[in-house]
Amino acid sequence: MAGATADKLNQAESNILEKHREYLAEAKPKEDLLALNQAALARFETLGFPHRKHEMYTVVNTTEMVSTDFALTREGPVEAQAVQSHIYSGCEKSCLVLVDGKLSSTLSDTSAFGDSLKVSSLVDALSDASLKQYILETIENENDVFACINSSFFNSGVFLDVEDKTVLETPLQILHFSTGSKEAPVTTHPRVLIRVGAHAEMKLIIKYAGQSGNYFVNSVQDILLGENASMTYTQVQNDHADAWHYSKTRAELKRDSRFRATNASSGCKLARHHYDLFIKEPGAELELNGISVLDDEEQVHNFIRIHHEAPHCNSSQKFKNVVSGNSRSSIDGTVIVNQGAQLTNSDQLINNLMLSDGAHSDNKPNLMIFADDVKCTHGTTVGQIEEEQLFYLKTRGLTAEVAKALLTKSFAESIIQLIQFPAVVKELGNTLLRKLEA
Repeated sequence: MAGATADKLNQAESNILEKHREYLAEAKPKEDLLALNQAALARFETLGFPHRKHEMYTVVNTTEMVSTDFALTREGPVEAQAVQSHIYSGCEKSCLVLVDGKLSSTLSDTSAFGDSLKVSSLVDALSDASLKQYILETIENENDVFACINSSFFNSGVFLDVEDKTVLETPLQILHFSTGSKEAPVTTHPRVLIRVGAHAEMKLIIKYAGQSGNYFVNSVQDILLGENASMTYTQVQNDHADAWHYSKTRAELKRDSRFRATNASSGCKLARHHYDLFIKEPGAELELNGISVLDDEEQVHNFIRIHHEAPHCNSSQKFKNVVSGNSRSSIDGTVIVNQGAQLTNSDQLINNLMLSDGAHSDNKPNLMIFADDVKCTHGTTVGQIEEEQLFYLKTRGLTAEVAKALLTKSFAESIIQLIQFPAVVKELGNTLLRKLEA
């Protein structure tokens, strides 16, 4: 690592340590939380900020973000109307709003669930020994330095508990709303832990949006699915263009559970989604889909690790990226089939549509197989609009611009239509797909 780069990283790490001292002096976390904050800080010091040769960041340039001295956000003034504009139709009474990382009781409403959904402070949930142990273990084994930073600074967070055999018919929306800053850049560290009990079902939409830019949202969400539990999950990244976005989603699947997830990203200064998904027991099924539509200087990077740790399980991934201008996307996805995970079925497909010479897409599908009776496939494509398709539409009377827009929208819609929430599909038609219009 070059001397100048090392100096920048050392200075950035010193800034985090100083900010952590400020946090401890101001927040004065209780003993249980303090132990977790300190364990996370120790892990952060072990990992250190990544450089370009780091496994997780070979195609992600974090130089600007790491060298930016972010101030810890103190919840800013929020425009209620701006928040309401991001609540999906049908979720008006089934939404949790986190403003600058903290749950807002005045802007949230979960009355649609009655007593079926338990909502509490994640800090209070630490009184549950099993949950505290789970969080401690994830911190001690954390592989992502930015998730370590989240754990070092989290002092609130949300815990959601769906008891055994409970079926939540109404989707829950969690809105992460950043007020941003017109002065020094600011950072927030939202934290959500969700436990879905045995034979329970939950539908979840997570959306990120900003009132103004100049912020870094660094979030972590943990999802624990019990035996035969089911979650339908959609994440929408719609941050302000002048923002940084990091999210880590960690999930554990028990016997016969199902996790079906789709991520839709519009990009920003730098957006990175990290999925660490563990299939722990037989019969579990995992589906992960993603769509990014990028222009100008926007970036979206996906880092995915799917761990098959039990036999008779299935996983599938399907990602599509549309990149134009000088935008950049990447997908680094590895499926790990551990010893003993026999009769695993896994497939991964990454398709990229390049609309300009300045756009860039990096793709790294990978398989690590330590069992001998499995069926695993992966593949990736990078290309432009096919001339034959374009020619056909032009013969039907369409201009080249309209034909190009139609083909690109069709490419992206194939992922968007997999989302099971009509209000989200409609919105993405007005945001992501609108970016593709001639």
